[in-house]
Amino acid sequence: MSSIMCVAYVSNAAKHLSDVFERFSSFTKDFSSCVYDHDEEEEFLNAWDQMLVKYNLENNSWLQKQFELREKWALVYGRQTFCANMSTIQRSESMNNQIKMYFGYNYDLLRFFHHFKRLLDDRRHEELKADYKDNQSKPSLPYPIEVLKHAADVYTLTIFKDFSKEIWLTWDCEMHIIESTGTITSYKVIPPGKLRHHIVIFDSSNSTINCSCKKFEFAGILCAHAWKVLSFQNFKRIPNQYILKRWMKEAKIGVSINSSMSTRSIDPKVDVGTRYKTLLRWYSHLAARASMSEQSFDIAMSDGEKTLSKVETALKQLSFEESLNPCDGKKKSKLMLVNKI
Repeated sequence: MSSIMCVAYVSNAAKHLSDVFERFSSFTKDFSSCVYDHDEEEEFLNAWDQMLVKYNLENNSWLQKQFELREKWALVYGRQTFCANMSTIQRSESMNNQIKMYFGYNYDLLRFFHHFKRLLDDRRHEELKADYKDNQSKPSLPYPIEVLKHAADVYTLTIFKDFSKEIWLTWDCEMHIIESTGTITSYKVIPPGKLRHHIVIFDSSNSTINCSCKKFEFAGILCAHAWKVLSFQNFKRIPNQYILKRWMKEAKIGVSINSSMSTRSIDPKVDVGTRYKTLLRWYSHLAARASMSEQSFDIAMSDGEKTLSKVETALKQLSFEESLNPCDGKKKSKLMLVNKI
């Protein structure tokens, strides 16, 4: 599915339809509603046709062309595509801003790679600072709500802020039961200040919930509409299946050192490269964590020296050829040794 470019599209429309925006004060609201507010394609198509008739724009060539490209900018076509709640334009602008800070158009290849390394080093440093802040502090809670306490324990500070906004919006949402069949109940939830509603379906047998706005599908957190229903069902914690590991404070913990070694190559040299990459990733994570304090740094350095000594001892027992193509038994013993380290 094409990427969502809603923000850029609305901005572009303001240039091509400036006279319409000036003549009709209500056009901005109706136009934005078409872009952002609809959960179902049929709703979007009906609202689009009504807008064209209302403002006499049926023959507008620019709108006709944009309608052909609607899957690129109308949010209704991108709701089930995960994008971390960012549009393509936002990601592009963020990357462009970063590049402008480090690179010049007249850089040769050597100078380019030198500054590219600076960019990577700085981004990794910012990530370390964010990790440290997430693990050493907790957000202040204006009210001791249990679900916010849970969110503060599991989510990073950035995601907690987004999640909190959804929780606050639940208080002003209206909720009405549509129908209930067995363990499945359908609700109509109306957001504050909106005329349109969202459909939320809850299954009490497995605590699954689905909202027509698809917030969880494209942003990775449950929406206010879903939480209106979950609050009604007396949920005090976020259901486990709706906590994405990528948004958790502990997202980097638990990486398996054998994750890359589940399959073997016919070429022993390829296996060596795979093991190298696996160890590099693992110890990069260790370095990021151990550098947070003097005590953790000393522990890592002390254990690292012991580990290196054990590895050197093990390698001395093998010839160079055997280290590239060891028998199955020796492979297993080496992996067990790395696992113990």
